[in-house]
Amino acid sequence: MADRVLPTAKSARLPGERARLRRVVAERGLGGLANDTKWDEFVGAVRARTGWRPGYRYKCIDGPPWGWDGEWFYHLPFPLMSVEWLDVAYLQEVREHRPPPRVGVVNHSGWLVPLLNCVGLDYRVGVRVVRVFGYSPRDLALFDQ
Repeated sequence: MADRVLPTAKSARLPGERARLRRVVAERGLGGLANDTKWDEFVGAVRARTGWRPGYRYKCIDGPPWGWDGEWFYHLPFPLMSVEWLDVAYLQEVREHRPPPRVGVVNHSGWLVPLLNCVGLDYRVGVRVVRVFGYSPRDLALFDQ
């Protein structure tokens, strides 16, 4: 993967996509809470994690919420200026496959929340996820408060 250039927050899939998204933001009267630099710092730090990466789901400003995914390199909704909110799961289920079977939970909010604070993204911590807001007003639909 070292010889490939990974998508960044600015990476657009279609020509003129960023201009179209700016129009959607204006039409909906949204206020920006994130920017490309903050998104890149956050995504880069999650990509750099070894051993475990959180699952995520998102809602773009021009569509319905998307289902859960765990691939942080190419599956994110680029350009990230399209993200209204991003839910990041911070609980990891760990199974021990020996009698008796055991299931444990690792809480990764201990590194995730400080990362969000350091980067300066706006977020709320829920029961199982952290919701990162790209825009205001903050949409709490489907959030696990």
